Parts: sequence; structure tokens; C-alpha cells
Amino acid sequence: MNASKPPSSTTNTSNANPIFDLLMSPLHQSTLIIFGRLGLFEHILSKGSAGVSIQDIATQAKWSIRAASAMLISLETSDILCLSSSGTTEERRYKLTPNAEQLLNPNIPGNIIPFLELFWNCTPQQLLEKASADREQENFMLETGDGGAPSKLFIDAMQGQSSHAAIVLAPLLDAQHLSKLTHFVDVGGGSGTLCLEICKHSPNMMGSIYELQGVCPMAESYILNEQMTDRVKTIAGNMFEDEFYPAADCYGFGNVLHDWSDDTNYALLSKAFASLPRTGGKVVIMEMLLAEDSDGAPSGKAAAGLNILMVVNEDGRQYKASELEYMLKEVGFHEVDVVSSPLTPYSAVVATKAGSSEKLSSGLYFT
Repeated sequence: MNASKPPSSTTNTSNANPIFDLLMSPLHQSTLIIFGRLGLFEHILSKGSAGVSIQDIATQAKWSIRAASAMLISLETSDILCLSSSGTTEERRYKLTPNAEQLLNPNIPGNIIPFLELFWNCTPQQLLEKASADREQENFMLETGDGGAPSKLFIDAMQGQSSHAAIVLAPLLDAQHLSKLTHFVDVGGGSGTLCLEICKHSPNMMGSIYELQGVCPMAESYILNEQMTDRVKTIAGNMFEDEFYPAADCYGFGNVLHDWSDDTNYALLSKAFASLPRTGGKVVIMEMLLAEDSDGAPSGKAAAGLNILMVVNEDGRQYKASELEYMLKEVGFHEVDVVSSPLTPYSAVVATKAGSSEKLSSGLYFT
């Protein structure tokens, strides 16, 4: 009887960590979203430097000790929480990291808490269904308010998504491109965070948030909260249907173009070019940009992830800077520049109108 040979051994030198980290990342994301929805970050902040214990979180959220411990550990590994005191598991206390204190405090401008709500129902099954569906299907996120306007949930979420980027990029835009301009119109501006921050840093700039009638009252509440009613107004309109945008020497598209198809975006940018009344007018596009093919490096995780979210929720995609430059030049703009900061995954693409336009935009300046 012949003895069977033992299986030959193999040496596997591959690194499984990146795949397992990616596989587990939705669980860390879920913890972040749950803490935001239940107000637990605000609860932790209320405890000051002393922080919270596992028992404290379990009691506040009505969870088991096991669940509270697992979620706190998750947020610690994600650099959301850090230890305020060590010891045994029962003795450990957690507080927000300095970075998280700024971005997850609902009382601080630029916080992202409202944006977390958009991820509540974002599941692998939903992504698969959207990836296989007809692109002409109804966009559920943009048609949940009165009269087809975006809902307050959506507007607040976009404020949470974009406000930190606007705070960071606005002073750079003013210093490099906008200091000589006088009227910024935030096209499809939602809460108007880009317009508000630019006007704060550009003392000569007046601002208008150009939105659907149903959105204007929401934008006006943000204007009032920022105490900018003397310099920023709302203008009701439809960026798709109106022949021209309201009169201005600068148009902004903050987190707008990634929602729509290339053909639609060509039309929006063409309208911006035609609406600018003089040479030297500008357009500002704020988006998370994908890496260029020539970079030799992958896109940032935030931009790549948002690109997937567009498949789930919208009709568009994230762009490379070179793609936006090509589109802008195709419709007549020139002198395209990219303004970025290491503090945000967002960048601003700025372009200038060359030549003069025979058409002047309709709309209202301040009176």
C-alpha cells in the first residue's frame, strides 16, 4: 500500500491587510453615522477633557457594554476618538481628537454632521441596483421637496459636505483670483455656503444664491444665521430652464457638476460663459477631483468614494482637473487654474472669460 504524499507547502507573501481594511471600512463608517445620528459626538463633547466611559455611552445610547465597547474602539482606530485616560476596559475614557472636535461638533461652522445622513441607506445592494439601472430613472434625492425642489435633508447634507471646503478655499480664491470682482452668483447653490464664505473674504463682493423657489427660504435661513443679509440675497430661478443666469461677473458651481451628465454640464458652462457680461469674468467649480492619468498615483479615497456615491444617488461622476479644463475651454473660457489645500479633499477650478459676449445676462444686482 502506497502512502499518500503530504500536500506540498506554499509560501504566500501577499499582504491581505489592505483588502481586509477595505472590507471592514463600511462597519467603521456605520459607527460614525450612528454616533452622528444619535447625537453621541455632542454628548462626548459635553463631558469636556474628562471624556466618556464605555458604560456612559452604553447608558446614553441604551446599548450593551459589548456594543458600546466595539464602537468606541472602532472610532479610536479611525482617529475620531482618543483616550483621555487609560487603564482597564472599564476605566478607559474617550474624547474626540482635535480634528474631530472641529468637524463633528454640530455647533461649529464647517461641521460634516448633516452630510452623514446621506449614507444611512447606502448599501451594497443599492449600489448594485443603481449600477445596473437605466440612467433615466427618477433621482430620488433631488425630488423629495415641494415642487420638485431638493428636500431640507438634502440641502442640510450638502451644507455639511461642502462648508469646510468653502471655509478653507475661499481665502485662497480671494487672494489668487477674485479680489477684483464684485458679484458672485452661486448657481444651484443650495445653502449658499460657497457664496457666503467667498463674500466673507472678499470685502468688495456681493453675493446671490441662485436656486429653485422652494430652496430659497432654506438658503435665506443660512444667510441670516451668518449675519450676511446686507451682502447676500437669494434669486429664484432654474439653472436648466432660464435663458441666462442672473447678472454677475463670477459664477460658482459648488458640488453641482458631479450630479449631472457631461452633456448637461456643457450646457451649464456654456450658459455661464454667455451670461458673463464682460471680459475678465470668471467661473469657479468646486469639486473633489480624481487623479490625472499622468500622476502615477491613485485618486484620493474621498474623491473615489464620492465617485461611487454618484452612481448610487445621481446621474454624474467626479472629474479630473484636465477634464474640466477641456470642457471649460470648449465653451470659450481660458486661463484655467486649480486651487487646492491639503486641509480638504476639495479643489476649486477657476477659469476666465476671454473676449466679450454680445449677450448680457438678465437678473438683478443689488438695489
